Amino acid sequence: MIKYKSLTTLLAATLLFIVYRSILPVKIIGVHRPGETLAVVIVKNFPLTRHGKISWWKDHQQQLQEMNGFINSPENHIILFLQTEYKKDSGTDHDSDLLCFKDMSDAANCVSKDNRPLLIWHYPDGRTEYITENIFQRFLRHL
Repeated sequence: MIKYKSLTTLLAATLLFIVYRSILPVKIIGVHRPGETLAVVIVKNFPLTRHGKISWWKDHQQQLQEMNGFINSPENHIILFLQTEYKKDSGTDHDSDLLCFKDMSDAANCVSKDNRPLLIWHYPDGRTEYITENIFQRFLRHL
């Protein structure tokens, strides 16, 4: 009986979390161009599923293009989405995996490269590839 209640509670909590996350709007924190062929979009509350991530991109790519003309330019081949907050690089080995942006004057101009929910590759022949990461892949990578 206790196992049944625990399982029911866990299932209900998981369902509530999924519903909660699905109603939160995606927030674009920043857009950067650290290289000629790369655009980095910093987001918060990105969709959890592969379908949700790709659908969000397809629905909002025109809006991002209007805000940042380089997003869909022919020279731009990679669009990297990172779900993170800006941090200050302390200059230690612990921060060696940070991606820092020179276009920001603030001291907190770096982000962690760990949480990459979506990577879009535009190939010169016109193909587009979507690479997604979910929470389980991120968890397994840190084991």
